[in-house]
Amino acid sequence: MKNLFKVLLVVCFTTLGVSAQTVSIGPKVGLNLANYSGAVTNDRSLAALHVGGIVEIQLIDLVSIQPELLFSVQGASFENVKDVYNYVNLPIMGKIYPIEGLYGEIGPQIGFLLSANEKAIGNGEKAPFTQQIKTVDFGIGFGAGYKLPELGLSFGLRYNAGLSNFPKNNSRIKHGVFQIYTSWAFEL
Repeated sequence: MKNLFKVLLVVCFTTLGVSAQTVSIGPKVGLNLANYSGAVTNDRSLAALHVGGIVEIQLIDLVSIQPELLFSVQGASFENVKDVYNYVNLPIMGKIYPIEGLYGEIGPQIGFLLSANEKAIGNGEKAPFTQQIKTVDFGIGFGAGYKLPELGLSFGLRYNAGLSNFPKNNSRIKHGVFQIYTSWAFEL
C-alpha cells in the first residue's frame, strides 16, 4: 500500500510539472561578427547575419531549454578577400533566469555547411571552396540577454566558440562568432 501511495504521488507531481511547462515559438534575427581562432592571426571580423526560429520550453520558473534553427553566415575578412561560410546551425541553449527578464544561456551547437566561398574585396569575384571544408561543425555558445516578459521580445549577446577544426587539411582553425540578436516569442 505504501508503494502504491508513493507511485501515485510521483505520477501526480510529474503530471503537474508537465502541465506547468510553457512553450513559446518565434523568429530570431541578428548580427554576426565572425572570425577564426587558432593558427590564423591576421584575420579581421566579418560582419554578417543570422536568421531563423526558436522554441523556448520553460521547465520551471527559473530554467528553460531553447532549441533554435538558424541560417548563419560565418567566416573572416582579410586584406584582399573574405572567406564566407553559409551554415544551418542547431544550437540547444539552456537558459537560467536569476532575475525576472534577465537570463544567462549556455549550450552546444552543431552546424551543417551549405557553401564556402572566397570573395575578392573590390571586384566581388567569388571562388567556391566547399570541398575543402568539413560539412559538420561543432561549437558551444554562451551569453546573456534580457526578455521583456509581457511582450516576449528578447535582446541578447552570445559567443559561439568553435570546438572542431573546420578545414579538411587538418589546420587548427576554428570558427569564433560573436552575436547580437533579437527574438520575439509568443506562447502556444
